[in-house]
Amino acid sequence: MLKKSLLIVLLVSFLSVGCKIIYLEDDIEDNQTTQPEKDRKISVWTTYWDTEDLKKEIREISSSIENISYFAAYFDKDGKLFIPEKVNETYKMVNDNYSKQNFGSYLSIVNDLVEEDGRSSLKDTKLLYALLSSKSSVEKHIEEIVRIVVDNGYEGIEIDYEGMKEDLELWSLFVDFLENLQVDAERENLNLKVLLEPNFPVESIILPEGPEYTIMCYNLHGIGTKPGPKADKNFILNMLAKMKNLPGNIGFAMATGGFKFYEDKVEQLSERQAVELAKIYNSEIIRDRESNALYFSYIESDVKYEIWYSDHKTLDYWFSIVEDKGEGKYGLSLWRLGGNISLKRNSIK
Repeated sequence: MLKKSLLIVLLVSFLSVGCKIIYLEDDIEDNQTTQPEKDRKISVWTTYWDTEDLKKEIREISSSIENISYFAAYFDKDGKLFIPEKVNETYKMVNDNYSKQNFGSYLSIVNDLVEEDGRSSLKDTKLLYALLSSKSSVEKHIEEIVRIVVDNGYEGIEIDYEGMKEDLELWSLFVDFLENLQVDAERENLNLKVLLEPNFPVESIILPEGPEYTIMCYNLHGIGTKPGPKADKNFILNMLAKMKNLPGNIGFAMATGGFKFYEDKVEQLSERQAVELAKIYNSEIIRDRESNALYFSYIESDVKYEIWYSDHKTLDYWFSIVEDKGEGKYGLSLWRLGGNISLKRNSIK
């Protein structure tokens, strides 16, 4: 191929919405995966607050789905674990419509708490101390988890306790909790998956064998950061290095959607919302070299807005990095379904 002195800019229509995506030819060549054509299997999350597109999105990528995690069970003002009605409704919808696919099912459990005044306390570490600080409280908590999972027909437990950061005392309690939960999960023939934030202190803790560990490869940029993609190649490579010595099955989760950055504020948005904004403001959408994510900007009332988000090509690129470096031995997950307009059949294989 002849060398070119200038970058060739190709303008192509995007999803028939009237926007333009700018592709730099060098970027396309650099981001081509060397992976052979394969039947990629992923796990996906559904959420209780975004169910409008679920049936359609699951249908579109059903051949690629291995497991579904139903997000999420959390805690009421009395510290009792409960499942929002929408979660079980989604689980029933999937069973009614996709029973032949035989998706694995996990109930995701988070340390969010409904307070006395009705507000939510997210990633509540005081709650975790209350649940995990004594033998009796741990036994009660594990019994409650197993009962709610079994009684509602899920096949696995997913623990998504966040916000522990460098609190090694709490991590020590958490490790003991996982060891005991694994024993009870095995007794009930339940799978156990544990989610880890990117900043978990891998050098300071020893996680027990038994559970599957999945790290969140997202929010490299987001709330509290400058504008940018949720992940890029170097970030994913760092997560791969961080997870290489963990026991058992290891997984890597990528994220759909993105963020809207403006002034000192950051808002989450879906792929659908991002594309609609680009259409409204007739913005040119650019594919970033290091992440394969998409971005554009616009000005409204003298305020500049910058949007970064992922589409199916972004996700395919991120997944391919894990597949390439992990030689196919790692699990892949997608946070989350809902608001995705480019996830089509075979689009993430």
